[in-house]
Amino acid sequence: MKKLLYIILICSVLLFGSTRGDVKIIEASENIQYLSQKIAVDYLLLYTKEDDKFLKKRIEKNIKRLELYVDEISETTKSESTKRYLGYLRISLKSIKKILNQKKSMANVELILAHGEEFIEGADAIIEEHKYNYTKDEKMLMLSKKAQYLFEYITSYYLASKIGLSSNFNRYKMYQAIDKIDKILTKVNDYNYSKEIKKDVEEICTIWTTNKEFFGSKNRVYIPHILLHSTQYSQDILEKIELYHKKNL
Repeated sequence: MKKLLYIILICSVLLFGSTRGDVKIIEASENIQYLSQKIAVDYLLLYTKEDDKFLKKRIEKNIKRLELYVDEISETTKSESTKRYLGYLRISLKSIKKILNQKKSMANVELILAHGEEFIEGADAIIEEHKYNYTKDEKMLMLSKKAQYLFEYITSYYLASKIGLSSNFNRYKMYQAIDKIDKILTKVNDYNYSKEIKKDVEEICTIWTTNKEFFGSKNRVYIPHILLHSTQYSQDILEKIELYHKKNL
């Protein structure tokens, strides 16, 4: 009997340690997705300006933050395939650093967008490898994190379309992101939040209903700063929702 209890205790400790490590890796992967898209948006804004030192410094800062999350996953994971994914992401990071120090060009804009796709794909693969049985609050937390990076993602393709990269593939990626945000916000809206949070959810849904008309249309006027401001405001609300679920874990 004592031997059985000892085995159960050891298994519980190992499972807890594994889950705690998985949580750390998943959170770092989500941050990688967000930062990769933030870098893409800022580079596209930089492309349209003569010389914006603030934007360049922000990109450099986010590259360093992205590197820290890659290192954090590397130090935490025991998975060889995860380490291989990280190897690919490190190559992309080197390329982004190189691009930032080169003359701005349409080819480099396309490369930045391509690297953004690589970071999303790599991070998704890592999340899939380290997933476990999520609680309801963890699921909602992940949805709010996903919506934050999707807002940046769709903004990058909106900006790209307005500087001449309006390909069928880019439009497809944009419409795909719009559909994903629609589904996430439907789930967020259906969740039984407190009255205060529910009011915030209704506000973000209202903003999104207006914004997606501009993101999805080819004929609307170009309003990047308005959309960037409203997107940031929506992300602030999502961070509030994120904190709400973190408190319930």
